[in-house]
Amino acid sequence: MRTILGRHRRTLITWRLTLSIGGCALLLTGCQFFDHQRLTFNERGVRVGIEPDPSVHRSSPAALNEHPGHLTPQEIQALLGAVRVSGWSGTVVGWFDQPRPVALFDEADLQTIAKPIADAVQQASPTERIVFSLSNPTSAYGDATTGALFLRHASLHLVVTDHKAFLRADTAGGDEKDLRDTKGMTLSLPRAYQAAVLRRADEPDWAPFERVHLSMQVKEMLAQAHRTVHGTGTPSEHIQPELKSQPPVVTEPAAASQELRLQIRELTQSNLDLRDRLNRQTEQLQELKEELTKLRRESEGTKSKRSPSRKPVAP
Repeated sequence: MRTILGRHRRTLITWRLTLSIGGCALLLTGCQFFDHQRLTFNERGVRVGIEPDPSVHRSSPAALNEHPGHLTPQEIQALLGAVRVSGWSGTVVGWFDQPRPVALFDEADLQTIAKPIADAVQQASPTERIVFSLSNPTSAYGDATTGALFLRHASLHLVVTDHKAFLRADTAGGDEKDLRDTKGMTLSLPRAYQAAVLRRADEPDWAPFERVHLSMQVKEMLAQAHRTVHGTGTPSEHIQPELKSQPPVVTEPAAASQELRLQIRELTQSNLDLRDRLNRQTEQLQELKEELTKLRRESEGTKSKRSPSRKPVAP
């Protein structure tokens, strides 16, 4: 009897170990393929991965991407290094200041993501696209540079859903980012370059809330970048950041801009506090009005119940 119980106990332990190992494997697999993405690079807050391209099957017939593609890290730096993005922080800065374009990726970011993106382009299938995310460790609201890109019709199509340079407004509760909030962002290229002009049939059918996008003709962009680097194009101010040897210098306008962002965030929080106080005062005023109306009706009802007394007329 003890032998049988011992066997059952060992069998139970074996099954528990098997289930535990299987559960860990499933957990790791779920992390790897979370949200239909598979990560190919994940280091120091920078993530690059591959996911199904929603624009492929939104077209009829399906518009396949030119993947696996072949772009070198240097070509990735030349293409993405030319892109500029403009937007604003918070909710009211756009009323006071015209958004100024900044580099979509600075030199450090370009050097970090160029090779992972080039590798992902070679691994992607015709129905997939490459996604990227670069976090901002100084942001308390999860601001990050996020987006996706893919090759189609000899063009590199880029969509940006967020940028870490533009800070989110204080939500006074830590709510998740609204997918419709694109911070007023727009993508552009310097004068030396020209965005791809696509036929209507070649324009990607972007997914909902992917309104900030840009298409670049790969061969023309790389040729222009080559002319610019060798001094036959535009002045050196348009050379891609990855080709500049001097490190960026923090100037007084940049410090003033940061201070302005902090002031705007404080102003936004003050506006939210005032709005809450006004709402509470409005509710209290409404309650007082209702109480006054109730007292008035009760007073009128009491008067109507009292009949006027008439004195008898003397004969």
